[in-house]
Amino acid sequence: MKLKLTEEQARALRAFLDGFEDAEQLSQREYVVDLYDIERPLSLDLVFVRDGVAVDGAAELLYDEEQDGWYMGGRLEDVAAVAGALREAGAPV
Repeated sequence: MKLKLTEEQARALRAFLDGFEDAEQLSQREYVVDLYDIERPLSLDLVFVRDGVAVDGAAELLYDEEQDGWYMGGRLEDVAAVAGALREAGAPV
């Protein structure tokens, strides 16, 4: 799945991720980001490509109160839902 972004939008998203506490840059082009503080928490694997961002992985994050921790739930394969989650977290997409 892919988020089609202009170069300017991609730069703005990269700047957002660079300053986002729960984003980790894995390589020059790849980020893993956990969106805990949105209505439907998600974990995303984002790779910046020529004309946007490839979403190499997207999954719900679920919280287990007994274990006091987060775990991966079901996969998300809806690009609009991923874009909406990023926007809800404050990302400029």
